[in-house]
Amino acid sequence: MKAKRPKQISGKRRSAAGAAKRRRTARAKAPERRKRAAPGMKLQPLPPFPKPLSVIVTAMNEAETLPKLLRQALRLQPAELIVVLNGCTDRSYELTRRFREAVIVHCPQPAGHDVGRALGAKLSRGEILLFLDGDMELPAEQMAVFVQSIADGADVALNDLDPLVPLFHQTDPVTRCKLYLNQVLGREDLGSASMTAVPHALSRRAAEVIGCRELMVPPKAQAIAVMANLDVRTAGTVDVIKCNRQRAGNRGTGNAMERLIAGDHAEALEVVQVRRREAAGWTPEIALLERRRELAAWRNGL
Repeated sequence: MKAKRPKQISGKRRSAAGAAKRRRTARAKAPERRKRAAPGMKLQPLPPFPKPLSVIVTAMNEAETLPKLLRQALRLQPAELIVVLNGCTDRSYELTRRFREAVIVHCPQPAGHDVGRALGAKLSRGEILLFLDGDMELPAEQMAVFVQSIADGADVALNDLDPLVPLFHQTDPVTRCKLYLNQVLGREDLGSASMTAVPHALSRRAAEVIGCRELMVPPKAQAIAVMANLDVRTAGTVDVIKCNRQRAGNRGTGNAMERLIAGDHAEALEVVQVRRREAAGWTPEIALLERRRELAAWRNGL
């Protein structure tokens, strides 16, 4: 049987078919191109929240990511946007000034992110306080989850990191500190959620009960919130582990940031111990005698 020869297509028809294919490909890629062009376009705001929102952003040399974060934060339609620039030596200040909505607090010398959050909270006037770090690029939709949790009645809305952490024996010392503090507070349900991590949000009531000064030590602030019977809950999960910027101070075992956070948790545990003893009727004299007894028991065990 004679094999059929393939149908020949003229050059003109091949050209027309190729053009049609290119047009179909262009239409298919158009949404992708629009998505890539989104940063230069006007971003659509989200529906406003029922209570005035204060967004507090701390940054230290985050010129690359800070403007992107601020654009997303403004989509939340906050009543105020407070940016605490913490010892910046790059163009962070210059770039932040382009946002007319921003109230800039410029600290020439590094004071620490936690100090910046405490300062921003002290200056804020909103009924909901959302805390962000300038080194993270987050869409407004992820930020809104924490704000909505406060609007729904929570006092403290934390980032739920449990889906991101490994089994206990594989966890890092910082995660174990968070787990232990929540266990001591009787809030195992919080897992490794902590005010040490962002995003997190507070109600105005929580800020007043905790005290803005105490926000400089986030685990201590969290312990105070739980012991004051505030509504502390997890709101959403944002992968801060992946997007957290690597610096000299937060790399390697026993790094400076790890030691700082461990010390913060030790301070929090001391507050828990002191307040529980006070609730049990301990006087300073009884507490001193108990400390001496513990010290003697430790020495005798050497």
